[in-house]
Amino acid sequence: MITLFNEYKDAGKISEALMVGRNMVNQDHGDVEKFSTYLELLLSLAERLPSLDERKQFVGQANVTLAFFEENADLNVELVEKINTYKNRIDEISSKLITEENERTSKALKGIEASNNKFIKELYQAKQVLSKANSQEEVDKVLVEISQIDAKIEHDYLTDEQKTHYDQINKECTACISDKMRKMEHKSNVAYNKKAVESYNKAFKMFKNDEEKYKNQTQLFSLVSSTLFAYDAARLFNETLIYYNHVYSYIFGKLDDDGKLALTRFSIECERKLR
Repeated sequence: MITLFNEYKDAGKISEALMVGRNMVNQDHGDVEKFSTYLELLLSLAERLPSLDERKQFVGQANVTLAFFEENADLNVELVEKINTYKNRIDEISSKLITEENERTSKALKGIEASNNKFIKELYQAKQVLSKANSQEEVDKVLVEISQIDAKIEHDYLTDEQKTHYDQINKECTACISDKMRKMEHKSNVAYNKKAVESYNKAFKMFKNDEEKYKNQTQLFSLVSSTLFAYDAARLFNETLIYYNHVYSYIFGKLDDDGKLALTRFSIECERKLR
């Protein structure tokens, strides 16, 4: 069986050689030559394969094989020394694997740290762009970019210093967004109120210039539905509401009882503009 084992090994058919090796060791528990031949292949693979995980697997198999032989062989002084030599070799290989694994882990962590530094710098730059955004469209565009950058960060591996910088940038972005939203909302409300005041003034002038015409409920609805009652009071400034009340009171005071009732109904039923 050793001949078959060597044929497979020499031909590079390692899977087949391992299969034969396991079989011959299990069949002849105490055969030193078969044991040594198989164990040498396991140790060779544990030392030379490029994959760290595969090398660790073969070290494990070597340990199991050695323990199996130790329990089943007829021991003598020479075999005890041989077993101890193999144990020392396995320990040496295991130690090297641990060192290599630690080095790879350290290298990987340094790579992650460098990448995180790069992405945190990009977040800072995006925050600077955000601070200069003047429209909702510009803000939304930067927020998408920030989200994409943030998704690339390995948050679980941030150093304490990186975490401090990240949290500070995140805090500043949140404050900046709140400030931008507040300013844009105010700007939008200013424009909304200007339109409302213009509409109220239009309603006032048109009604005042032809009061008899607008005492007709159909004409009155046509006027107030597109002017006086076209805006949402919840978005109006106090100054705008004061002018609205002035116009409303003037028109209300010029109408008869039926007209007053109709105007009140119109104020409830008319659809308000959102912008």
